[in-house]
Amino acid sequence: RAILINLAKIGQGLVKDAQALGAELEVSMLEIIRSICEVAMDPSHKDEAETAIALKDAVRDMRPLLDDAFVAYLKYAIAEEEGKLARGGVLDDPEHNRWLFVLKIVQEGVYKELSVGVKRYIDHIWYILRMKTKSERKALLEQLVDVMPTMDIRPFVKVVDNIVGSLGSAVKGEFADGVLLGDMTNQLLQLQRDVNDILPPDRINELSNDA
Repeated sequence: RAILINLAKIGQGLVKDAQALGAELEVSMLEIIRSICEVAMDPSHKDEAETAIALKDAVRDMRPLLDDAFVAYLKYAIAEEEGKLARGGVLDDPEHNRWLFVLKIVQEGVYKELSVGVKRYIDHIWYILRMKTKSERKALLEQLVDVMPTMDIRPFVKVVDNIVGSLGSAVKGEFADGVLLGDMTNQLLQLQRDVNDILPPDRINELSNDA
């Protein structure tokens, strides 16, 4: 019984630690949103066009902070705010939905900036796949990695993994109706292997620490 009591106390302490960590994380997310809002409210901007340019630049500069956790937090915050407003019957009331409006504007800006990065990674992948031989493709990948901004390393690897993951069961050698892997699929599989070879977890962590 004493052991169970001690375990319960430890469990309560872990819950409190998790709650504190969650609160700290939320504060950091709100700080990013606040920084973006400050740019939008800067009175020095002469018109909407100038404000839009300033916002775009600000979001681009914050790109290292716009990770999966921040994107997930935005989705969570918007869903929570919509639910709260809906329960109060004021979802469409401008006097009550200002914070929701702000969150959605920030989300739109973040998505636009992230899409620019994804397009750039896909362009890199396409250039690599255009090479005729395996050695040429790997050599070009090595060159791209050498000059790639360190903050782009993890997103680039993730895009490669997502593309290969979208190929489905074929990557596991499960072929339906005798369909064989096409040249492009083989090249993508090779690209993923080369990425794992050139960018093992230890090197990714090392490069990310320099970002």
